[in-house]
Amino acid sequence: MDRDVFLARVGQSAMTAHLPEALAVPDRLPDLDFEDLQALFRERAQDVDAVVHGAVGRHGVPRAVAGIAAGHHCRSFMAWEDLPASGVASALTAMGLERVKGEVPIDARIEHQMEYRELDLGITGATVGLAESGSVVLDHGPGRPRMASLVPEVHVALLDLTLIERTLAHWAHRRPEAVADSANLVIVTGPSRTGDIEQQLTLGVHGPKHVHIVLMK
Repeated sequence: MDRDVFLARVGQSAMTAHLPEALAVPDRLPDLDFEDLQALFRERAQDVDAVVHGAVGRHGVPRAVAGIAAGHHCRSFMAWEDLPASGVASALTAMGLERVKGEVPIDARIEHQMEYRELDLGITGATVGLAESGSVVLDHGPGRPRMASLVPEVHVALLDLTLIERTLAHWAHRRPEAVADSANLVIVTGPSRTGDIEQQLTLGVHGPKHVHIVLMK
């Protein structure tokens, strides 16, 4: 089929198509058996090769993150501006790590992005933890660059113990405004995984090779 004819048909169909009615949101989710969500989250996160630390007090978070950086021999880092624990960035710079900015300058975009090739460590907060999958949900926006969790070999997510829900559905049902108001939610479930035709999994090809979750109390 001629390319122009094909695109014209697609465009015409897109203009005349009717979306089905959205399913009604239930007033409540089905009752499930009781689970210790903190214990379940830790177990499931470890099942997908994430390393779980703590819980530690917020004053101990900088030391915990510094220990992770030292263990991976990190030399540079990128961090969210509004991390849920203070002092993390200053602790890393005191160790000699170089901080890479997440904002990309318009007049030097390529040069700045080339720095990401040497970025070792990314530190983010976490909006919620999902116990049944061991995932963390990241809400990106100004001061919360996506690059911090996508580019470095090591990603550290800081998660408050009180922000653990059973599943994504439970969180979205309880906090629908958090979903509706966000322009970019990312769900991280352990390190990046890539499988080949022989079903051999390789970690870290399309994202972090190591994911650490620091639980805060």
